[in-house]
Amino acid sequence: MSPRKQRNLREKERRTRMKHLFIILSSHVSPTHRLPVPQLIDQATSYMIQLKEKVNYLREKKMSLLGAMGNQSDGSSSLLPKLNIYSRDSTIEMNLIMDMNMKRVMLHELISVFEEEGAQVMNANLQNLNDRMIIYTIVGQAMIYWNGIDPSRIEERIRNIIY
Repeated sequence: MSPRKQRNLREKERRTRMKHLFIILSSHVSPTHRLPVPQLIDQATSYMIQLKEKVNYLREKKMSLLGAMGNQSDGSSSLLPKLNIYSRDSTIEMNLIMDMNMKRVMLHELISVFEEEGAQVMNANLQNLNDRMIIYTIVGQAMIYWNGIDPSRIEERIRNIIY
């Protein structure tokens, strides 16, 4: 095979490979319809920036939660459990930090409080830290938007469970 034919074959394989990679990227960025390559790259870039910002936000949030636990110089759990509930529009988020030596709380108990108060649980997470602490995180959204969710009622019911 001549050098020119080899070069043409390599270029054809490169184009085919690039086309395949763009199809894969398109399926992740815009799975409903194919976009032209420049638009696809723009959307992929903005999506990556959004993901990076979200990772930074979650990292800062984790550090602030861990910082709250690190303020206990003698290692006691006098400040625990620590319950934070944030509400915005129709979304509510709960973060609960507990010592493992305290009363055991099951994640499904906390989820059922959200559901009974009219929230659809979007995300629920349980994380063990340092074999001492447990972090529960639940994010819910009002099933009926105009009714909203009463954060004080959810907080009261969760406090009854953890104490």
